[in-house]
Amino acid sequence: MSTIKSELLQLVHQVGAATDLPPVSQIYIPEPNPAQSHTEFGVIMLADGSAGLYYAWLGESQQGMKMKFHEHNFIGKSPLKLANLYKSLDAADCSIGLAAINAITQHIFHLTGFKLKAAGNSMGALEFMPDDHIGMVGYFPSLVTKLRQREIRLTVIEKKSKFLESGNLVNVTTEPARLGSCNKVIVTAATLLNETIDAILDHASGAEQIVVIGPTAGFFPDPLFSRRVTAIGGSEIILPEVLIDRLKHDEGMGGSASKYLIKKDKYPGAVKLLNNFEGLIRHR
Repeated sequence: MSTIKSELLQLVHQVGAATDLPPVSQIYIPEPNPAQSHTEFGVIMLADGSAGLYYAWLGESQQGMKMKFHEHNFIGKSPLKLANLYKSLDAADCSIGLAAINAITQHIFHLTGFKLKAAGNSMGALEFMPDDHIGMVGYFPSLVTKLRQREIRLTVIEKKSKFLESGNLVNVTTEPARLGSCNKVIVTAATLLNETIDAILDHASGAEQIVVIGPTAGFFPDPLFSRRVTAIGGSEIILPEVLIDRLKHDEGMGGSASKYLIKKDKYPGAVKLLNNFEGLIRHR
């Protein structure tokens, strides 16, 4: 059965066959130590400066990743080698694969001149109305507070039991089927790592707007847009060297990255981007 994961991998290999991808030039994978560091992300950078974020808060599966994926084994190699790890059921390996896919995606966006537009807000440019029923996959504390204050109905799908609650306006539950009654849905990009994104989107298929957001949402949005997702919000790494230095010093991303939003109706598709680019080359 076709899944978002399989379609994304297929698309990346299709892109890799259509154009020469720059090799991996640098890898930064933190070894999180809860007592000393709050670093949440690592980075895979390609020779042209394109970069993808690696999500590092993965519990026990994160341990030993810095040695397992030592940069000397990958620098100068095709990023497709790392992208293939997205097939893995291991969360840390899968995250490395997605980071490589993100870097490849950003390279293609730069190569073809596809302009990433700044995100209007951190929630996929959704506007919230009094009669909305918002669905949220992943607990975003600031938004929960905001919607609670505005008395807008909210259903949150969350695995962590400490957040669970039931009330007239706000319900936090482990049951994704509850998304079926929501008209607007916000999904964390972490669902692309924990094998839940396909089921989540099935449950949310009746919503009029679905957005997928998060710093690691830097991949081709094609498989999501074919499943009723209306927008995807990720982070473009503007200054990868600065970012890596900041992360090494546990300083967060700061101005080294900027949030962007791609809307379904403004995106031509990865294949069309490449076809148009090849057309420009042929007519020069």
